Amino acid sequence: MYTGPNVMLGYAESPEDLSRGRTVTELRTGDLARKSAAGLYEVVGRRSRFVKIVGLRVDLGQVERILADLGVAAASTGTDDRLAVAVEGDHDTQLLSKVLAQGVGLPRTALSLYAVEELPRLGSGKLDYPAVTALVADRTQVTGLLSDASAPGRAPAETRDRASTGPPDDRPASTPTSVSVKQIFRDALEVAEVEDSDTFVSLGGDSLSFVAASVRLEQVLGDLPPDWHVTPVSRLKPDSQPRRSGIKRIVAPIDTSIVLRAVGIVFIVSTHIGLFDWQGMAHVLIAAAGYNFARFQVPGQRMPRLRRQFVSIARIALPAMVFIAVAYLVTDRYSLANILLLNAVLGPVEVTTQWHFWFIEDIVYILLAMTALLAIPWIDRAERRFPFLYPLILFGAGLLTRYEIVEPGVPHTIPALWLFALGWAVARSRTLLQRLLVSVLAVVTIPGFFDGDAHRESTIMAGILLLTWLPALPVPRAVARPAVLLAGASMHIYLVHWLVYPPLADVNRPLAAAASLAAGIAYWVLCNQLVSACRRIREHCFHSRS
Repeated sequence: MYTGPNVMLGYAESPEDLSRGRTVTELRTGDLARKSAAGLYEVVGRRSRFVKIVGLRVDLGQVERILADLGVAAASTGTDDRLAVAVEGDHDTQLLSKVLAQGVGLPRTALSLYAVEELPRLGSGKLDYPAVTALVADRTQVTGLLSDASAPGRAPAETRDRASTGPPDDRPASTPTSVSVKQIFRDALEVAEVEDSDTFVSLGGDSLSFVAASVRLEQVLGDLPPDWHVTPVSRLKPDSQPRRSGIKRIVAPIDTSIVLRAVGIVFIVSTHIGLFDWQGMAHVLIAAAGYNFARFQVPGQRMPRLRRQFVSIARIALPAMVFIAVAYLVTDRYSLANILLLNAVLGPVEVTTQWHFWFIEDIVYILLAMTALLAIPWIDRAERRFPFLYPLILFGAGLLTRYEIVEPGVPHTIPALWLFALGWAVARSRTLLQRLLVSVLAVVTIPGFFDGDAHRESTIMAGILLLTWLPALPVPRAVARPAVLLAGASMHIYLVHWLVYPPLADVNRPLAAAASLAAGIAYWVLCNQLVSACRRIREHCFHSRS
């Protein structure tokens, strides 16, 4: 609200009204502004320029700013189920929809982009949003766009827009497939209710449940789209494309982070056993953890997100603490500090078997620190406003320990924050320039990390570059499901193999590796079953009280 001597006097509807004097003392502008330390106000948007789509609050002004940064003039409108954007000029709307979906965190199925010759404007030069809304509505009724007929190498507008916006919303809300998807989400995420507008991320999904859910969804839906984790339940449906012969039949695209986790745990276990020597994958998985944290744990409102983050940490810490407690009871290799995941702080300085679980401790420490930071309101706002710059600042802070400028105070635990932050920055890279910057940072900072161990450092670099440039990797279908299974159980395999392989390694190393993988998968399945049983008991108690 604005008040001052330069506020208009009021509204005059006849000459006699001009003699009435002041009738207005303040204006309710509808603008949103922020106050600086100097007491000045900066207008940052309009109160009416927000829509809520698939549970996410979208700033329509931010949508236009993202496109403006790409040199594209645009006007955005929206409803509770779709964001509609008109872009001025001859642009590839399919490519822009991909960039925009990543920038605002919406699934591409919730976006409609339309190319127009010129955006409608008022006499003052401002965008005429009612006209934009009408224009977009008209565009949905025609079979082509003005600029598409002459654009070489591009699909007709009707086909392209249908491909980027997904099926219409007038189909029945409850189909056999949607019911199956809801049940999978309920099982994987331990939630009681799943709505058609919910997404995997909005329901609290994380990197561990991501793998478990994707295995079952592929059985129901076939090949999953890359952005399925941010796609509403109502839009997840079976692959309607017929199976074709050739490479499409024998190869399936798998999320790169899943492939890295599967390959990483096999290499880690095999290296520890002595089957072969390939080091560096543990640090690739730390970067992948940052990548997945940014995808699954950062989006959303602060308080629901905080709960989701603590649940995710518990999914790592509790199975680890339970298993280490068993290992403590049956061997003499570990201590109470191991059970509490405090060996890095309380354990011996010299390297012993008590340092076996350094990777789990590092991940838990970093996740707790990141959760604590984002729980601070002004830091939360900063991350939302500068989603790419924020992890780069964390990366810079992590370099202080990577180059030993600052002593982390945790002996023998190789500083890992900079790799976690680098993975976070990869997930936030939206443009070619940003991906190039992240790649350069990796190429510059990784060499020398292991005192010139070029093979180990090249492994870390290759893993991060794969995450940066290839969001999915083609994997033979014959190994796709085992790879997803290994990825889902990767943390449990890491825990269990320390007890499984020692008595078998001298007998048969391949057998020791296979037994370690199988035992870890079994422990993963057991943990999932226990969680599901607890959920059923909780629901039963709730219904009994009701």
